[in-house]
Amino acid sequence: MKNGLDGMLEFLAYLRERGISYRIQQQVDDGLEISFDLVGCRVEATFFVDRFEFSYFVGSEDVETDEARLFDLISRHWKDA
Repeated sequence: MKNGLDGMLEFLAYLRERGISYRIQQQVDDGLEISFDLVGCRVEATFFVDRFEFSYFVGSEDVETDEARLFDLISRHWKDA
């Protein structure tokens, strides 16, 4: 895959062709991040001028109703909680 804006635009076209919705945000000063969700998986791909990298997070998509569990998840996984 190409780096930089060319690579990012090609990748966005790839996602659009497949009907995959995505979000673009800037989390770091020197790159743009594309986030998208697949069944059972969330992906974050960051494009820099000279490279790209990605992270993915796999997990259950079970629906929960336990309020205590929700707040426990936030407190364990968010630094300011």
